Amino acid sequence: MAKVIKIARYDVVDAEIEGDSIRIPEKTNPTLSYQLDGWDQDTSVHASLDGDKLDLDLDHYDKDHAGWVLKKPA
Repeated sequence: MAKVIKIARYDVVDAEIEGDSIRIPEKTNPTLSYQLDGWDQDTSVHASLDGDKLDLDLDHYDKDHAGWVLKKPA
């Protein structure tokens, strides 16, 4: 079963989850990517993963894979 991550009003169906890292490909929704680009690293990203609410930390933009990497807080 695929994991669905929802950030604001955006459903991200092609997110890659590895441990505490979640990679959001830029191609998923360029508007979401632009919004993440405008936030600083102290901003929590409110999201839900398969319906469970969680706050994520903005980690970095991965130029090699054209996407944002978010982290689950420890």
